[in-house]
Amino acid sequence: MNVEQREFYNPEKGITELYENKSLEEKVKVKDIDDLVVLHYYWQDSDGELWNNFDDPMENVRNDFSAYRSRVGFMQPWELKKLREAIKMTVREFGDWTGLGYGNISKIENNQKIQTKYQDRIFQLTREKFNATGHISDKETNF
Repeated sequence: MNVEQREFYNPEKGITELYENKSLEEKVKVKDIDDLVVLHYYWQDSDGELWNNFDDPMENVRNDFSAYRSRVGFMQPWELKKLREAIKMTVREFGDWTGLGYGNISKIENNQKIQTKYQDRIFQLTREKFNATGHISDKETNF
């Protein structure tokens, strides 16, 4: 079996060295769920120490968020973005329309934050209405 190896500069150690790709199933806690089993990716140095992806340090956190959303039945960030784009709204317009604010919408779409149950319910109802009617309002909008 081929093991992926790459050279990285490690700012914490102050050196460039060869690392070996490792993946581990780990039990993690996200919000109120403490038994999510998620596949995490690391780079292992010659001392056996595991390091987060140097090019994408938030990779494992995003995987945790995705597993949480799947477990509780929440929309994934890409699904929310796809819905918003299908409605033909900007992040700001969608944030205003939902009353959730564009900052929250942006963070959720970029997988920097997990939506609350209330927020996800708004997203789900919006998707259901749009899928059933082709629009999200009972009256004409400028969006």
